Amino acid sequence: METRGVETESVSIDRTDAGGAGSAGTEAGGAASARAEAGGRADLSSALGLDTAARVMGKLFALAPRLVEVQDLGAREYGMSYARGRVVAALTVSGPVLMRALSEAVGVTARTITGLIDALEKDGWVERRAHPTDRRATIIALTPAAEVAFAKLNQSYGHLSRDLVSGIPEADLHAALRVIEHISARLDDAISRGVAAIEADPPRLPQDHRPP
Repeated sequence: METRGVETESVSIDRTDAGGAGSAGTEAGGAASARAEAGGRADLSSALGLDTAARVMGKLFALAPRLVEVQDLGAREYGMSYARGRVVAALTVSGPVLMRALSEAVGVTARTITGLIDALEKDGWVERRAHPTDRRATIIALTPAAEVAFAKLNQSYGHLSRDLVSGIPEADLHAALRVIEHISARLDDAISRGVAAIEADPPRLPQDHRPP
């Protein structure tokens, strides 16, 4: 079932490669003469004459839905969404900890961490404990079953990660990390500038040309 879901997502991606410009390139006939990539799909980025930066962006757009599918699989099968996983991972590192400190470690608001802890407690992943000296404070800890389950999931995650990057030199992996961190650090500001530029001079969309 999960494999079919990933394949379906991949088919959708194939039609929208190069940052969503795929359908336009196909209709224009450019894809017919494009160089084929591994797997047989057209390299629309090259056909459209996109530079390296745009091609990187296109690859990220193509990967995003497939990575989300992996996250959704974890949430469906194991109750471990990305947000929950960060909480459990933080508790694995810290051990039992105050709710406030856990919120800071995960990087979310007090309201958000409370909701996550409520859900994880309901499913048996964490437990609330009374603070030995401060009656107003609450300590959050993993349950014994959660420690075993997360260790197994983390082991599977490691196997998947190593399989995914198998054959890539260690130096290239470190370079990839630096590139991803650079993109992550600039993402919000770059999007804001891009949106502002489009809004300053918006394109006329096909539906704008239709008679009323």
